[in-house]
Amino acid sequence: MRAAPGAVKRFGNWPAGAGRGSVRRMGKLLMLLLIPAVVAVFLVPMHGKTLWQRAERQGLPRAAALVARGTLAWVAGALRKSEPASAPPARAAARSRRVAEARTDRIVKAPPKERLSTGDRASLDRLVDAHQK
Repeated sequence: MRAAPGAVKRFGNWPAGAGRGSVRRMGKLLMLLLIPAVVAVFLVPMHGKTLWQRAERQGLPRAAALVARGTLAWVAGALRKSEPASAPPARAAARSRRVAEARTDRIVKAPPKERLSTGDRASLDRLVDAHQK
């Protein structure tokens, strides 16, 4: 039988347990410090222009929008259920035929790596015939 957790005395040099909700308070404090810092970086002018104005001149907002749009399209495509295709498009079928024809021309038959004696060949043929029946 086990004792209740509060009934057992701790032994050793363990640190005291953290108070309930301390991580949540720390997160709130971090957000309260982080949001004004981000606003200051983008809106407080340095050398006459804000960081946002400098980024606009370089085309960063447009590039960020393009990346965000691509990411959303990728996620939407991954979440969309794929429908089984009834038949491949004619264009793809023709391309696969061309590739298959080209590949068979390039294949060179390799010489056999081992030679079978006549007795081995005969026993192999018997084995294959017995397996086919």
